[in-house]
Amino acid sequence: MMHNIALKISSALTVIILLTACDNYLDTNIDPNRTPTVTLEALLAPCIDATSNNHYLAAFTTGQFTQHLASYFPGGTDSYEETRMATTWVGIYLTALTNLDVLVDQAEEQSSPYYAGIGKILQAINLGIATDTWEDVPFSDAFQGENGLTPDYDSQEQIYQTINTLLDEAIADLQQPTSLFKPAADDLIFGGKLVNWVKVAYTLKARYAMHLTNRDQNAATSAALAALSLGISLATEDLQLTYNTVNRNPWYNNVSSPITTGNFTVGPSEQIISLMNGTYYDVIDPRLPKMFDNQGAATYSGLTNGLATGGNSRLSVNTWYAAQTAPLLMVTLIEARFLEAEARFLQNGGTTTSVGTTQEAYDAYIAGITAHFAKLGLDPAAYLANTDEVAVGKDNLTLELILKEKYIAMFLNPEAWVDVRRHQYNDTLYRGMELPGNYNSNLNNEFVRRVLYPFDEINRNSASVTPHIKTMEIKMWWEE
Repeated sequence: MMHNIALKISSALTVIILLTACDNYLDTNIDPNRTPTVTLEALLAPCIDATSNNHYLAAFTTGQFTQHLASYFPGGTDSYEETRMATTWVGIYLTALTNLDVLVDQAEEQSSPYYAGIGKILQAINLGIATDTWEDVPFSDAFQGENGLTPDYDSQEQIYQTINTLLDEAIADLQQPTSLFKPAADDLIFGGKLVNWVKVAYTLKARYAMHLTNRDQNAATSAALAALSLGISLATEDLQLTYNTVNRNPWYNNVSSPITTGNFTVGPSEQIISLMNGTYYDVIDPRLPKMFDNQGAATYSGLTNGLATGGNSRLSVNTWYAAQTAPLLMVTLIEARFLEAEARFLQNGGTTTSVGTTQEAYDAYIAGITAHFAKLGLDPAAYLANTDEVAVGKDNLTLELILKEKYIAMFLNPEAWVDVRRHQYNDTLYRGMELPGNYNSNLNNEFVRRVLYPFDEINRNSASVTPHIKTMEIKMWWEE
């Protein structure tokens, strides 16, 4: 399925750029040409590729906040210095959402609900990354060309309503009996298998429902479980883009391959390594050699966030996530099962410190671990033989264990930062979690909760942006 990815993306790039270029205006101020000069087939592949790349762009920075990653240079992003993620903003708005707006509009004009449905799912994903990074962002007033060069910002609450609406519409579109044009090889992930996109949409509904556990826990968990019953149930239904030797994984291009010539950027953090190497738990995780390269050392250690000290482990070309042809995981069975485990644990009255849950919650927890081992091509039997800190049984399961395993399994996914913030960086739930070295004292001993808006957006759309500006330690709407 993937052998045509480079051709499909490159053949569409020129016309996509024409659609998105408009003098000096950037991002949400661009006037997308509504004339259907680009086919739906030419639009879809680059939009999928852009969405995958945006996961990389977001995770490169937010992974340093989550402490999946640490910088090789002290006093930078992982010390909570001023961070704006301008490249990620451009990736989301210019490369993805602007073109997806064209795709969805043209699909609806051309009686092609299958394309519209996939487009709306991709819109929801990109919009989710945007709001979970900056909080209030433009959408309902964006993409209007010369009539709307300074779009208003939607509140995060509005954005979450929009995401759910997009996903509901996508599910309805994909279940229509007919479509004039139908995706096939241009669907770089599922090859036009629409039922898989429907399952992704339901899993996304569960994800965004669980983001709201601090707003209304019962409603959030009930909505999540209802959606998960129709969501991803097999690894073959995972939303992941697999790369090849021409179109290479972005972690390979930007992190692991440069290491071979001495260009270091980020590496595994002490926090995640210590969860797996026997430091915080009395178990050596068999996933360590797949996820990290310790260059032949007897043990694994990670970089200290903010200090750039210690650490013998790298995200090298030999690691599973940063290999040249590695898939980039966006929405998976792994996540679905951990969402279910947490939802069922909370619905059963579980708290930060309570012990014990239902068999269904425990089974989902074990299924999440098993799915991650399977993704890495590993047998979980030896790991699950540990009945003290892994396969503890339903009567001994804690929220800490669920979140610990999800944190490891969601490595390099920006969703991990949502979880850590949603649970307030709690060092009972995330053992060892602490403020980084060279900490930015302007944040008043608080963990980082958001990034700042890019300067380009502030300069071009100041009146709309200014009322929404908050400092980096201020909690998101969904955290409270």
